[in-house]
Amino acid sequence: MSATTEAIGSASQKVGSAPAVPLSIRIRVRLHRRRLDEELASGADPNTDPLRRKRAQELVGEECRRKIAASLERLLAEAGSAPRSFTSKVPIARAAIRDTHWGLDTIVERLKAPAYISPRGVAMISMLLCDGAGPLYGNPTKSQVLRRALEATVDAIDHGPVLVG
Repeated sequence: MSATTEAIGSASQKVGSAPAVPLSIRIRVRLHRRRLDEELASGADPNTDPLRRKRAQELVGEECRRKIAASLERLLAEAGSAPRSFTSKVPIARAAIRDTHWGLDTIVERLKAPAYISPRGVAMISMLLCDGAGPLYGNPTKSQVLRRALEATVDAIDHGPVLVG
C-alpha cells in the first residue's frame, strides 16, 4: 500500500469512531422500530442484539433526545392552554398532564442534559408519546396511571441497562 493510499484511508476514518453500521441493519431498525422500542422499554439488554443496539444508540443520541424533549414541552404547553375545537389530533389528558408536570419536566431536563441516560427510559417515554390510547391522551382522569408511568420512566432513565461501547 502506498503512502498516499494509507493517508487517504486514515484521513477518511475518524480517530476513535465506531465502525459504520451496515445498511441492512439500519433498514431493519427503521422497519422494526416500534417492536425494538417495546423490547427496550421492557428491559431487554440492548447489547445482546445488533438491532436493539442500533435502536438504543439512536434513542440516546442527541437528535432523538432533542426531538422527544421538544414534543414533551409542546405537550406541557398545550395542557396549559385552552383546548382547540375542531381538530383531528387525539385529545390530550390535560388535567393528568398538569397534575404530573413535575415528572414531564424532570424527563425533559434529563433528555436535554449532556449526561448519559439509559435507552430503556428514552424508549419508555417515546412509547408514551406515541400511544394515543395511553395515559397522555384522552381520558382526563388518568393522573394516577400517568404518575406511575412517569416515575417508572425517570427511574429507567437514571438506572436502566447501560449501552456498552
